[in-house]
Amino acid sequence: MRRAALALAVLLAAAVPAAAATLVDDLGREVRVEAPARRIVTLAPSITEAVFAVGAGPRVVGVSAWSDWPPEAAGLPVVSSAAGLDLEALARLAPDLVIAWTDSFRPADIPRLEALGARVFVVRSRSLEQIPRLLDLVARLAGGDAGPATREFAGRLADLRARYAGRPAVRVFLEISHRPLMTVAGGHFMDEALAACGAVNVFADLPGAAAEVSWEALFARDPDAVIGTGPEGGQGEFLARWSRRDGLPAVRRGALAWVSSRALGRPSPRVVEGIEALCRAVDRVRGKRRP
Repeated sequence: MRRAALALAVLLAAAVPAAAATLVDDLGREVRVEAPARRIVTLAPSITEAVFAVGAGPRVVGVSAWSDWPPEAAGLPVVSSAAGLDLEALARLAPDLVIAWTDSFRPADIPRLEALGARVFVVRSRSLEQIPRLLDLVARLAGGDAGPATREFAGRLADLRARYAGRPAVRVFLEISHRPLMTVAGGHFMDEALAACGAVNVFADLPGAAAEVSWEALFARDPDAVIGTGPEGGQGEFLARWSRRDGLPAVRRGALAWVSSRALGRPSPRVVEGIEALCRAVDRVRGKRRP
């Protein structure tokens, strides 16, 4: 089903949409698009990457915090962060389109943005299968071409799934935070990423996307391996912290691996690079499973 959904998304994204259209965003709002946007503000790093991926990067005039890819995006004015929107900074940019992400955007801000003369389009991108749709939507809004980026994403993901399909499964605890101890649940795209690598998320049954877990719960689930992810330079601290948890059999076996990749943490087309790095990490611990 997943492969079929991706194949359909590739075909949809390859089509060149008409200039004028009414699109429905993920808040159920109808947004009329008379022509491609000329001045775009993106309010999530994954959206920033998607707009650049479809070739509309030169139209982006403002971004959210941590929009650091591609390198051109890192130098753009930042108009939002965890603290919220900087409406004054955004107004100075005079955007005609603001693309926001459902999980980090307050619908109450829509009238304020529209009062500045900007259309607002809110998208949801929480799974790997939704990424081709994200590319298609931003291409329709910004006048880009989603086809090449969608085909590359779908092809690389299909190759990974085929390559790791027959390898022995590894039960993995994926650490996304140590204090507090947090992991991904079954609703997170990183759970899908683990599956693509032939790994099983030991907390896949938890509700939602991410969850704080107790040490007691982790020891009870007794994973084959522990994999951490984060920016470059975090491996030493990761290994040092886990070395103090040698009551966990996976730690005693040395079944620890670190993935240095910001790409893995974003549901953008570049996430496939992070999944490739994750699969290499899973392979490193695969031979250290319990006998």
